[in-house]
Amino acid sequence: MLNRRKFLKAAISTLAFTAIPQLSFSQSNPDVVVIGGGSSGLSAAAELMKKGKSVVCVEAMSRKGGRCFTDTSIFGVPYDLGGHWLHNFNFNQIAKYGKKQKDTFDIYKDPDKVLIYDGPKKITGMKVYSMYKKLGKLKRGSKNDVPLVEKVKPKWLENEWFATAHQLRFACSSGKDISDYTAADSFYNWESYGEGDQGGDGFVKQGYGALLAHYRQNVPVQLKTIVSEVKWDNKGVKVITNKGTISAKACVITISTSAFNSGKIKFTPALPLEKYEAYDSVPCGTYNHITLQLKDDFYNEFKIKPDVYFTSKINSKGLETPRGYCSTMRLHNSNISYFDVGGQFAKDLEKAGSKAGIDFVLQDLRNIFGSNFDKFFIKGHMTSWGKNPYTLGSWASATPGKAKLRKNIKTSVGNRLFFAGEATAKNYGTVHGADRSGLRVAKEVLKLI
Repeated sequence: MLNRRKFLKAAISTLAFTAIPQLSFSQSNPDVVVIGGGSSGLSAAAELMKKGKSVVCVEAMSRKGGRCFTDTSIFGVPYDLGGHWLHNFNFNQIAKYGKKQKDTFDIYKDPDKVLIYDGPKKITGMKVYSMYKKLGKLKRGSKNDVPLVEKVKPKWLENEWFATAHQLRFACSSGKDISDYTAADSFYNWESYGEGDQGGDGFVKQGYGALLAHYRQNVPVQLKTIVSEVKWDNKGVKVITNKGTISAKACVITISTSAFNSGKIKFTPALPLEKYEAYDSVPCGTYNHITLQLKDDFYNEFKIKPDVYFTSKINSKGLETPRGYCSTMRLHNSNISYFDVGGQFAKDLEKAGSKAGIDFVLQDLRNIFGSNFDKFFIKGHMTSWGKNPYTLGSWASATPGKAKLRKNIKTSVGNRLFFAGEATAKNYGTVHGADRSGLRVAKEVLKLI
């Protein structure tokens, strides 16, 4: 017999897949239509509903959650295909919610342990940390909206650990290489993700996507509903979809910046030029999980602790895109490990396909742990957020020279169209930041309808 706690934990693995019964557009026209069923769209819809407004939230994909979704079918354990860190752990409102659901979720602080290898040799990591720290100082506090690569000292490029630190600080942090990154994006828009009293990062054993689904379980979403056009004027909006037209007083748009830039949603009349310029200035970078399921024998033999950060020395030279990964091993004390890739290398692997990505990681692990490493391998999976037609990337990162334009994404248009999403958040690129942006935009809408 399962006790209540175990029953709830078993049930939560399916919650992320469960859709609320679909709405019918034949219902009376809503006050607001929300485009996008990710963290920000769910937040906006929840707040508007709480204040007594009628809302229709539409989502192009077949599930809720957007870029935060937990899958249990691939490996048989919770696997977050997108966001999985509970950033700003002390102040993350979704984490706080989860902590109260003690019968359902196990939420804990990131142990922040690091394991570094130089080939087959385990090292202390002080050399890579020294370069990592230098790039960190370079990354923070610069008002100059130029490619950060212009600030790199030539002698750093000769450092044997530059490529590894580059991977950690940029490709696996912003989804972009240093040549495509501007520190001004951080200066103008960023709140600390994990320093000082922000509390660092945390994890949820059942998956961040499952936690988000539980957090917004009472928000109905019309799935597989693809928006092709938004017509707006001083009388209201009409949102044209593959399932019909929704008429409302206002519309909240929460799609990713790259999805917006694709032009798949037409606006009639066209939006002000500065809106298009703002979105175009902050496209999504590329960041993917290459996830391996390994036998417990591997973790035990090499004494790999749960949730340890693992990286190996990258031997690419100079400013070449780092051909490596940032790994979180034995996640939640399960038998899966994420080997995350970002920037141009992640794009290259997406183009080459999942097998190429998995083979790349396996070959590196053979070099480290021995040629017979494959005896530990069970199966692998690679995400491809850049190929997802409804996201076209991982999260927004400003183009050098255009960081100040990010703020224009969230400005409303004609008191009818309102904009939210992780790109508009102070904690951009995070699930809880997207959630806060939804609350912000809901308050804006409520002042006008």
